Amino acid sequence: MKYDAILIDADDTLFDFRAAERAAIGDILTLLGIQDVEAPRIYHEINRACWEAFERGELTQKELRVQRFRRFLEHYGCDRDAAQIGERYTQSLSQQSFLLPGALETVREIAQKRPVVVVTNGISSVQRSRMDASPLKQYIHSMVVSGEIGVQKPDPRMLYEALSRLGNLPAERALMVGDSLTSDVLAANRAGVDACWYNPEQKPLREGFHVRYEIRDIRALTEIALG
Repeated sequence: MKYDAILIDADDTLFDFRAAERAAIGDILTLLGIQDVEAPRIYHEINRACWEAFERGELTQKELRVQRFRRFLEHYGCDRDAAQIGERYTQSLSQQSFLLPGALETVREIAQKRPVVVVTNGISSVQRSRMDASPLKQYIHSMVVSGEIGVQKPDPRMLYEALSRLGNLPAERALMVGDSLTSDVLAANRAGVDACWYNPEQKPLREGFHVRYEIRDIRALTEIALG
């Protein structure tokens, strides 16, 4: 099926968020004087749990930014202000724009024939700073950020906003691409948009999620998008 536009997630689909996270948390560990080699993994697990709670509506974005570091600091018994540490982390993260292999060439090729809209959960200042520093920016039609819209994927309003920026494009004429079943795929299912699941780790498809395409390499998206 031919699509008139591609909607695509940012982190862990285009951007190497794990690399960005490692760099930013490295700055925090230096600041705190923590030398535990397991600290990045521990933070990653805490952060993921907080983002999942955010997606379920159990935390606001403001609460998430503090809660993840409150838990992290408690784990190490650090008596530091979680809000201040969180702000320092956010500033560092906004400077990290590592791309996953194949992301740039894939978006560049698709963007020559189809508009590409990035649809991402995240803090506006962080996501836009990272995009501004990336060579991807010149190929992106527009960017929908949850921190600006007031809702986050899997809320279908994120995708409705993207479609509105494409001249109220009908849902069936767009394809949503992303790595997360609970965020990207579910948002697509709720919005009536076809879903392409980027699944490089070959995770099993869970019951209740519907994908039209599944790819292990982001470069496989080109044929789907332009076919």
